[in-house]
Amino acid sequence: MSKAEKFGKYLLLEKVAIGGMAEVYLAKSSGANGVNKFVAIKRILPQFSNNPEFISMFKEEAKVAINLSHSNIVSIYDFGIEEDQFFIVMEYVDGRNLRQIINEMKKSNKSFSLDQAVYMIKETAAGLNHAHRCTDSQSGKPLNITHRDMSPQNIMVSFEGETKVIDFGIAKTESENEATKAGTLKGKFSYMSPEQSEGYPIDPRTDVFALGIILWELLANDRLFTGSNEGAILRKVRDCQIPAIRKINPLVPQELERIVMKALAKDKNVRYQTAANFHKDLNLFINTQYPDFSTHDFSQFIRDCFKTAYAEGKEKLISFSKITATEETSTQVVPPISETVTAIVNPPIKPAAPISTASLTKLKEFKNEPNPSQAEGIKVNFDGLRSAAVTKKPIEAKSNQVGQDTRLTFTNVGTKSSLGKNYNSNSKNSAMDSLPKMALILILGVVGFLGYKNLYSPTKKREIARKTEQDKQAESGKIEMAAMALTRLSISSEPSGAKIFVDGVSANQYTPAIVTVTSNKPATITLTKEGFYKYQQTKTFNSASTLSATLLPTPAMGYLNIIIRNGGESPAIFINGIRLTEKLPIVEYAVPANQELEIEAKNPFTNSMDKTKVKVMTNKVQTVELILGRKQQ
Repeated sequence: MSKAEKFGKYLLLEKVAIGGMAEVYLAKSSGANGVNKFVAIKRILPQFSNNPEFISMFKEEAKVAINLSHSNIVSIYDFGIEEDQFFIVMEYVDGRNLRQIINEMKKSNKSFSLDQAVYMIKETAAGLNHAHRCTDSQSGKPLNITHRDMSPQNIMVSFEGETKVIDFGIAKTESENEATKAGTLKGKFSYMSPEQSEGYPIDPRTDVFALGIILWELLANDRLFTGSNEGAILRKVRDCQIPAIRKINPLVPQELERIVMKALAKDKNVRYQTAANFHKDLNLFINTQYPDFSTHDFSQFIRDCFKTAYAEGKEKLISFSKITATEETSTQVVPPISETVTAIVNPPIKPAAPISTASLTKLKEFKNEPNPSQAEGIKVNFDGLRSAAVTKKPIEAKSNQVGQDTRLTFTNVGTKSSLGKNYNSNSKNSAMDSLPKMALILILGVVGFLGYKNLYSPTKKREIARKTEQDKQAESGKIEMAAMALTRLSISSEPSGAKIFVDGVSANQYTPAIVTVTSNKPATITLTKEGFYKYQQTKTFNSASTLSATLLPTPAMGYLNIIIRNGGESPAIFINGIRLTEKLPIVEYAVPANQELEIEAKNPFTNSMDKTKVKVMTNKVQTVELILGRKQQ
């Protein structure tokens, strides 16, 4: 959009998406001291604002999403009605949805690597697990949310490498009347579960199946359920004939194929029963098979896919941050100080307007007139004394206000006097009454001018500037104090008993526990427990919040000492085909315990080699000696 649109307390900056019944805008809300926050606003299109069914769905989305608070779910900040349009204010994710990324990569014949695909689905499963386990913030009862529309379009990937679930518009909670849903299909047919396609009751295992479809497609670089029409797609979903992924992509390890096929089991009782279990296996796989996976490298990969759009988006956000509500919506023109003062001291004369008897009675305090009737014909003109910056509200002058407001003039109706005023030459009383009025005008004018002179004297200017600076410092101090306010954070883990660290400092507490963190400032929460991987999350907590973590067990480990003979200075060493970057000597190198491992070494100059197979017991150290060039048994 070419110009920002005021929408309640928000500014709509640019339309980023439009669907059948709603549209999404990049917007911003302005805080104190010019602090801006970019958000995404989803609002119903005007033609559907009176559609009860869609409004009900829209309200349900807000009701569901407002309870969700997880780093892998787009947060909901606000919900309401503005200009007869329902709207939801959401976290703005600077990135693209997964479908957009896939389509963009196809243009340059790119595809995700195995570790990138697993990482995105693992993170999405973590977000879904939070939604599935979410409880009502008021009653504390489980909501048993099922998303029902998991698809690449509803997975956002930011340019920072974050993965977030969006759009709970058709999510089902346990509180819904399932009878009203019988026979109704909601969601994208190509990502439905068999039970969903049949119209049977569904639960969170449906989301696991949909996520399994997405993982299969990422690994195969192809679609799973396709057809010439919706009926053909549904038949394939109901048959649930899943091609073995290794036949399509031989690079997929057997363990990953097992995980994919379990998520895609037709019988939901054989499938992963929770998104947490799905996440657990994916997390273990990526940690053991790709221990060097880097989210930084992944984010750089996404940015490279949208190199031009990313750069342009950053510039656009900078320009949007400079737009203020005042610049876009204010139509009042405030003249400079000099213009305002000129209007007060030497106001233009305008035709007078009649004033009521009640107003004349109040003017007696000024003129000391014996009877209001003697002032007939006198008109009080306020308009000519007001600058463009002064409100149109009438001002009633009182005797104790002399010297405080000089914007008064009295005008007689009649012939022109030597002072440029009109008066009646046939009335002595009128002429005599004009004298004190004219004198009053001169006195008030002088007082006003002296007051203005004093107000804008160099000394006064310095005093005003000093007070203004003090006010700014005081306001800045208030904002800083607000930013430093503490908030309570309830932390739990599965299993419990994990040690809690806040920003790298031990909180001397173990889960479950309540700790305090600084509001409006990113805090890094770290949980450690022996026998489990370290859990870490960085997030800004603005109010009392909860953080739930699932700790993943570390696999049993053993240790190898590797000795190489005839290997030269830099022999190439491999464990299960993966080359080690470590240099000799290799001492107590950690490897999975109780598994058969193939150790191989090569001399890059002589091409001599040697290899052997070992199995290391848990927490034991085993020494392996390879003699390059010896005859293999």
